[in-house]
Amino acid sequence: MVLTRLVVNKIIDPTDYPGWDDLILTANDYSFFHSSAWAKVLYQSYGYKPLFFASPSEVIPLMEVNSIFTGRRAVSLPFSDYCEPLVFGASCPCAIPDIVVDAAKKAGWKYLEFRAQNLFPSHLPVWSRYAGHKLKLSHKEALFLKLHANTVRNLKRAKASGLQIETSTSFASMREYYRLHCLTRKRQAVPPQPFSFFRKLYEHILSEAKGRVILARFGEKVVAGAVFFHLGKKAIYKFGALDINYNRLGASSAVMWEAISLYSAQNCDWFCFGRTDLENQGLRRFKKGFGAEEYFIDYRRFDVAKNAFLEAPAKSRLRFSHFFTHLPLTALKALGLAYRHFG
Repeated sequence: MVLTRLVVNKIIDPTDYPGWDDLILTANDYSFFHSSAWAKVLYQSYGYKPLFFASPSEVIPLMEVNSIFTGRRAVSLPFSDYCEPLVFGASCPCAIPDIVVDAAKKAGWKYLEFRAQNLFPSHLPVWSRYAGHKLKLSHKEALFLKLHANTVRNLKRAKASGLQIETSTSFASMREYYRLHCLTRKRQAVPPQPFSFFRKLYEHILSEAKGRVILARFGEKVVAGAVFFHLGKKAIYKFGALDINYNRLGASSAVMWEAISLYSAQNCDWFCFGRTDLENQGLRRFKKGFGAEEYFIDYRRFDVAKNAFLEAPAKSRLRFSHFFTHLPLTALKALGLAYRHFG
């Protein structure tokens, strides 16, 4: 049985573990974020050390983030919308295993951050909460009947405008997407990730047929795009961008519907829309417009020294969006080099 390949109380590295992706497909709640490709992207882009704590019945994925500015801690997993423990069989963990706590103390980690629904009892403090959306895939015709009226109108508008939808796994498409990604992040007053990160996405995901870029072109101009990943029977929307000057064309809806249609034809079971800030009602409506089910994604932080979960921070945390709004794109890109400190 494949589970015998996991050793009791063993720390493993999925970037150098034969058959890792085949193994995780036998778990109850696997996702793309558990994959070796994603671990390679995070390790090679930001230097995060993979530390997946394994036993024959479960794997708790962690990566060490070690920063001179933000300290040393472990996250499950950095820049991942969610990352449930991998559970093999009917059992479900409900506490942090002793091996993880012991490792945290020895490593001097400030805290452990878990992005999981099924690891802890619901009464424990939540550090931050997001909305998640997922869609059970079926035939394209049945999925179309689930679309909300506004989504259907956007798709009709996109078709009438003459938008061309392109699907690609090429490096050129990733570059084209990144150009639009940077403009979108500037509009949102957030620094974009460095292009080196997107280069690794191409190297380990797109070029290995584990993801795709979908672009919407109006004439010669790319006006919207998104990046999607897939593993086994599951797909996820990870990044999206839009030229706001062409918002009236319904390009974002057309890109998302193209992805849903492709993954339906690929016989995937689930399409995930990633996480959304609770305050972003517009994006939540957009995702629910495709018939997606909404649920909550809870992040919890365990303070190693206090041996306790931390309460959510005050809402008055300092925000820099007003400052970022006035910075040129070149300055925002430079600030994006600091992402490794905030995983």
